[in-house]
Amino acid sequence: MEVKGAIMAILPELEELGEVDFEQYSPPYPNLLKAFLESGKKGLPEFERFAESTVGKDAVGRVLLSLLQYLLIRYRRFEDYSVVKPTIKVFLTLKGWLIENGLGKDWNRVLGSFIGYLVSMLPLIAEHEDKDIALAYTKLMENLTREASEKFDEDYYYELLERVNELKKR
Repeated sequence: MEVKGAIMAILPELEELGEVDFEQYSPPYPNLLKAFLESGKKGLPEFERFAESTVGKDAVGRVLLSLLQYLLIRYRRFEDYSVVKPTIKVFLTLKGWLIENGLGKDWNRVLGSFIGYLVSMLPLIAEHEDKDIALAYTKLMENLTREASEKFDEDYYYELLERVNELKKR
């Protein structure tokens, strides 16, 4: 199965995913992804309908979460800059999907588990992108980190927020 093609069919608007090496990615529901790719359909809403009619709607969340985890592993293991922007965009896509489907508690778990990794990407974004784009990503991380610090009353999230604010000043 061509994993990259299937992922690109599900999230065609995330063109940056085209630069990501998916050779080591072992997605959940490989038969579902293959069938969706072969169907010629495109987009997350189409994938959601396709999944719901075959294996169940929850497969969509599992695929998005698995993709997010794979991108984060590539980032952490290889410091692969090509995954940075797609990781953040998949994170936001997962947030939207979870909230839209009434899975706010799952969103809280995802936010609490992964926001630190996203904040750690900000210096790389500042290094590779122009100032306006870097500032936009920094403001986004500030909002997400503030959300985490409000939901989880733990020092870790306040420290992340301080780190983001320091990076914003640069």
